[in-house]
Amino acid sequence: MYHFLSRRNLILSSLSFGLMGSKAVLSKVPEEIYLDDNPQNWTRTDKAYARAKQLGRVDDGKVIWRTKGIIYGFKAPESPIPLVRFKGCEQQWVKKISNSKFIKYNSLLTYYSDYESDKIIDGFNNPITKKDVEFIPNWSRVPEGQMISERGVTLNIFEQAFPDFYSDSSIDDLNISLVEGTVSFHAKMKWPIQLIKNPYNQDNTHFAQLKDLQDTSMSWVPSHGAGQIMMPSMSSIGMDDPEFGQVIWHVEYFKIKSWDELPKDYLDKALDEHGDEFDVSPENDTTPSKLSKRLKSLGYLK
Repeated sequence: MYHFLSRRNLILSSLSFGLMGSKAVLSKVPEEIYLDDNPQNWTRTDKAYARAKQLGRVDDGKVIWRTKGIIYGFKAPESPIPLVRFKGCEQQWVKKISNSKFIKYNSLLTYYSDYESDKIIDGFNNPITKKDVEFIPNWSRVPEGQMISERGVTLNIFEQAFPDFYSDSSIDDLNISLVEGTVSFHAKMKWPIQLIKNPYNQDNTHFAQLKDLQDTSMSWVPSHGAGQIMMPSMSSIGMDDPEFGQVIWHVEYFKIKSWDELPKDYLDKALDEHGDEFDVSPENDTTPSKLSKRLKSLGYLK
């Protein structure tokens, strides 16, 4: 068991959160939710509830996702080559509004690691550009919040900047299927066209057991997934000129019960560098998110 004390004494121990995996699983939710054995028969309320349960939880509480993957660089027609690995975690603080509406506040921290050893590194020599790069970890907190509802998964900051962006969105856009008791949720990340630089694409698929989603005594259920992101550039790893090539992420997601399931080198570094905030919800942050700052700089937010 991993024990520690934060600089502000806000982080009790991973044991206290580890109980989430047992106590929350027993937490009751209203019985009016009933998920049919065939997801094709689910209503929008059913789909929103199931998606919230798979992505997070269906009561008030915290969720931890461990992430890992590989970033590739490529320039057509040559094949992609692996540049670096990454390891991280996204912590989410969920609040239930109704059985079909939830808000969550996300905090993400990702470090880059050596492709061969997976050891966290502070920089590398980019094999495509041949330049030395100093890494900047991805530390992203979202005090504006994210909604899961019958409209799907939506970012509140996009609602503010582009009021009509989600006008045609629906949880029905989510591709839900069932194979041998496992439900898959396939989604394509939507971004306002004003913010997209091509080529860009982001897809992810998450998986959960149908019996877990149907069990109303479980508010937190196991889940995992994988996805890919194509980007025209990525300055943080030295791929800042599309003429030199593009970037593809392969990412894997694992919903975990406690910090004990995070890599020790990652957790040590995260607590050393962000111990005061690592286990604190962004909801009351006074600093705007990186996305909010970007939207303001572009003139989409006041």
